[in-house]
Amino acid sequence: MSISSEPLWHPLPRFHLKAPYGWLNDPCGPGYDALSGTFHLFYQWNPKSCDWGDITWGHFTSKDGLRWTHNGSDPVFKPDMPYDKDGVFTGCLYPTGPGGEPDRLTIIYSSICYLPIHWSKPYKRNCAGLSAAVSEDGGHTWHKVESNPILAGEPEGLVMTGFRDPYLAEWPAMDNARGVEKKSLYGVVSGGVRDKGPAVFLYAAQPDNILSWEYLGPLIDFSIRESPSGRWGGDYGVNWECANFMTLADGDVECQFMTLGSEGGLAKGKSIEDQDPHVGWCMWMAGTIAKEENGAKFIHDFSGILDHGCFYAPSSYSHQGTRVVWGWLKEEDLTLAERESKGWTGYLSLPRELFLLRIPHVVGALKSPLEDIKSFKAVKTPGESAFTMQTLGIRPLSQLTTLRHSAPREWTNIRSAKGTNTEHLANAINWELEAIIDIGADYARIGFHVQHNKDMSQKTSIFFDPATEEIIVDRTCSNTSPDVRKDIIRGPFTLFTLQGPGEAERVEKLRLRIFGDGDVIEIFANDRFALSTMVYSHPSECTGVSCYFEGSDTGSSGAAFDG
Repeated sequence: MSISSEPLWHPLPRFHLKAPYGWLNDPCGPGYDALSGTFHLFYQWNPKSCDWGDITWGHFTSKDGLRWTHNGSDPVFKPDMPYDKDGVFTGCLYPTGPGGEPDRLTIIYSSICYLPIHWSKPYKRNCAGLSAAVSEDGGHTWHKVESNPILAGEPEGLVMTGFRDPYLAEWPAMDNARGVEKKSLYGVVSGGVRDKGPAVFLYAAQPDNILSWEYLGPLIDFSIRESPSGRWGGDYGVNWECANFMTLADGDVECQFMTLGSEGGLAKGKSIEDQDPHVGWCMWMAGTIAKEENGAKFIHDFSGILDHGCFYAPSSYSHQGTRVVWGWLKEEDLTLAERESKGWTGYLSLPRELFLLRIPHVVGALKSPLEDIKSFKAVKTPGESAFTMQTLGIRPLSQLTTLRHSAPREWTNIRSAKGTNTEHLANAINWELEAIIDIGADYARIGFHVQHNKDMSQKTSIFFDPATEEIIVDRTCSNTSPDVRKDIIRGPFTLFTLQGPGEAERVEKLRLRIFGDGDVIEIFANDRFALSTMVYSHPSECTGVSCYFEGSDTGSSGAAFDG
């Protein structure tokens, strides 16, 4: 039996960043240089192939954090020294020189001198150290420091699964927990300890000597493949990557957060024997800091999934009180031949804001008991029977709306006005959709078909299923190619029942924001859910966007579309 297929179609993105050519993975060193008023964003780049290998750094700059220019056509860092001969891996930007000089910038990165490195393979000691590069001209040119590597490798006496991806920043909450009077900087390196579990290793550095890292001990350590949040969180796996710390606050309520990627966790529905060693989860956890003899421990309280799709390797920075995070959008559904034919693989996500989200007057959820929803912390509301639900908020950076080229088209009361189960809205290749949806009493599926053709024989369906409390992306009919993985992606999500003093109970509205940009789809819901994926369509007929409803009592919908 043969399956006929048409060539895939890969339009250029309009608002997602990619490498000029070749392979892209982790975002590196996002940050802001106040002296020159310039945002910087680096990324892992293999300009020689659309597959991983020969890792260098590419570099974007921007004056507003939204519109970016690539810094030349060549890598800004290459593996050209004995200590980084096998790769310049992920790292961070600190907006001063090594001695605190305000007119310089410093990059600290993982310098790799031996491969392969993977949690499933034996780890060669000191194969991944830390090294630094400095710019004296606002980031146009860089030179590696003579004292490299600034850290030869992992702490003594440990057998590792990984040790890489440095992140350096101020952390006043850690200063307070340790009881230090002089402001310090804190560095973390991600990894794990063989046969024990994943870990983050904590270091201290001084603002006037940021290249000297003093080891304080493990900041967090979990057992292998812990999953403390059940279906509402992911698997913390065997080894961690790209850990960032942050303090987020809402009024006088403050919470410590970590974001990270986990390697070696179990995919949903898979046994250890059937496990793909390359499965990765993009996670967050919230907690508190407890002082220890020399350093401090991060004590896990509650946790969840940062993105339920192909977003990985989160890297963040704080700018004017906003915590901005970028991620790598993987392309794992295409063959190498298909990737090479289009000339690039991988994207950087849209910039997202992370914040402490608190939802007051919550008395229940659609199906699950509140105590079972482990990605939230339920705090009793004084004088009420309700709770304030606390979690990590995630949403597109608000300034992205300034990129809209015109006023969006709007629809209201779509269901009640049209009376049909499917309603065509628009045709577009690069678009943004916002929808506010009332969920009716029968809890039927409701959502959108995107990138569809006229007869719906090719389509991708994005919908909320209240019965299972999930947002689902069904890609099984997205194209007719037998060489493209087209699975169903899902993530747990529910709506809360709210009841303020003297009010009747009501279910919060579903608020969706979906971005389609060529092959890329990014989905956000109610400022607390994200799912990114790739959708590969065939020819230009697959540009339709339609809303659809299942169930006789499904509520009406309002939508705005910019394409």
